[in-house]
Amino acid sequence: MMSSDTKDILPTKFVVPPSSHLRCPICGGLYHDPVINIKCGHTFCKNCAFITTYCPLDKSHCDTSQLVVNRLVVGQIEDLQIYCCHGLKKKEDGDFELVPGSCAEILNYCKRVEHESACPYALVPCPNSKLCSHVPRKDLESHLSNCVNLSCPYFKQGCTFQSNKVNMVDHSKQCAFKESGKPNNHLAQKIQELELMVLNVQSENAMLASKVVALEEEKNHMASQLEKNWNFIQTLHKKLETLSLKIDQLKEPSTPKRPTSGVLDGVSSPLISSINPLTSTRASNSGKYLEKWEMPFQFKCIGTLRGHKDVVWALTTRKGKLYSGGADGIIKIWSLEQLAVGCITNINAHRGIICTLTSWANTVISAGADMSIKFWDVDTYELKSVIENAQDNTICSLLICEGFLFSSSFSDIKVWDLKTLAHKVTIEGAKHWVRALALSENKDKLYSGSHNAINVWETSENFQQLATIEREFGSVYSLVVSKDYIIAGTSGTYNQNIHIFNIDTHEFVLNLCGHLGTVTTLVISPSGRFLFSASHDSNIQMWGLEKLLPIQTLSRHQGSVNALTLHGDFLLSGSEDHEIKVFRYFPLQ
Repeated sequence: MMSSDTKDILPTKFVVPPSSHLRCPICGGLYHDPVINIKCGHTFCKNCAFITTYCPLDKSHCDTSQLVVNRLVVGQIEDLQIYCCHGLKKKEDGDFELVPGSCAEILNYCKRVEHESACPYALVPCPNSKLCSHVPRKDLESHLSNCVNLSCPYFKQGCTFQSNKVNMVDHSKQCAFKESGKPNNHLAQKIQELELMVLNVQSENAMLASKVVALEEEKNHMASQLEKNWNFIQTLHKKLETLSLKIDQLKEPSTPKRPTSGVLDGVSSPLISSINPLTSTRASNSGKYLEKWEMPFQFKCIGTLRGHKDVVWALTTRKGKLYSGGADGIIKIWSLEQLAVGCITNINAHRGIICTLTSWANTVISAGADMSIKFWDVDTYELKSVIENAQDNTICSLLICEGFLFSSSFSDIKVWDLKTLAHKVTIEGAKHWVRALALSENKDKLYSGSHNAINVWETSENFQQLATIEREFGSVYSLVVSKDYIIAGTSGTYNQNIHIFNIDTHEFVLNLCGHLGTVTTLVISPSGRFLFSASHDSNIQMWGLEKLLPIQTLSRHQGSVNALTLHGDFLLSGSEDHEIKVFRYFPLQ
């Protein structure tokens, strides 16, 4: 919000719009010298109170002899935060906007004169000539070194030569006016006055430099206090989480008690250290672990993994480890067998957001906003290979099938040979962004989601398009395929963002209603009996696919949930709140 008050000499942009109760009911502007009319109890600007006869709020007579300063309002106005005026530019509509590369200082309203009068970005005139444009105070010294409008020291004797400092040194030695005329008493007096002015300016500069040092020290002190307060808030948050879990345990005395581990290295949990994630799984004939979750059951949050400094966008698991990536460009690695140990190590992986992670053999693969695909060794965490400029835009999704790596971006899918990393083919024809890829159970079909469409492709050498499922459901953000269904999470209409289609006929079956925002990610349990969905509404929803009914809602994040992955009886989620939550299966008796 911008203050357009005529009382403000300098352009003003508030960080948070001022409350309406801080505006004068007469002039409509921010209070200037606010006073209270004792008779009616209303507050006005002091000048406004003297130009009106009656209170505009209750029409009572305004007696200017009954005015007192409203110190409460004065204090509130002084505490308002504004941007430095030397970082603002006026727009055509009369509003102000921030200028990139200029002063971005945020200061209290009462401190603006102190800061703005010494701001290094303030425009100051060149002392050499009015012909020079105004320059930022911080650049004045550099400007003076190169200014071509510097006058000759003998300009009063009549010399009109102007140039920069370097050329002026040579010129002054041989200036024709150097010896012309003798200095008189008047000229000597002027020189003394100028020398005195120089001394005064130097003194003022020293005072300003001292103030700058003091302000820097105050800034550092405030930053230190802010960090301490943040750490204190984080500690309180962890304690609250621990108390919530203890309350859950007390509510369910039948749940077996487990040893506690407290908070270790970014891990908040009273249960997390004592659980083997695969204790309740069984192997199928194919060797794949299948969950044996029998109704009734529920998932409970047993801990939080903290360490990312920005939004968590992607999760994957490999060889007993969890890999997480996000907007900070870092891949963090966690032990799934000893979660209480916390983060094992960090990889500075990308120059921007990591949008997607997947794994294959002894490799974890990452991609994102820098358009590169990187391959990391799961034992040494070292970079094995890189495909630079793999796509022309942000890489949204990665998928591996039969020796091929599929990567998707804006309107196309690229196929790469996993052995040679050579580009094999580009699959075109998708509408807008391809944010989601999925495989059929026998891996003979590739499914891709884009705007209002799901495309079906062969995964053989030709990668031919087999079918297109079109429906007005918005952009597809997530996609999974079971033996019976194609399930798409979209940005579509309110409360109808999960769409289910028959795997064979591609006919629409129904919508799963429960989320209130874009469904960002979907995960099917290994047996195909259960579906987990996450959304911008900060919730995770669990569904039964046999009857297509909701089972449980998990609400532990404070921001959009962007990534989900299953590991045995563990469900792990990554969010906009920079955290990874750990949920675990518990049977109900």
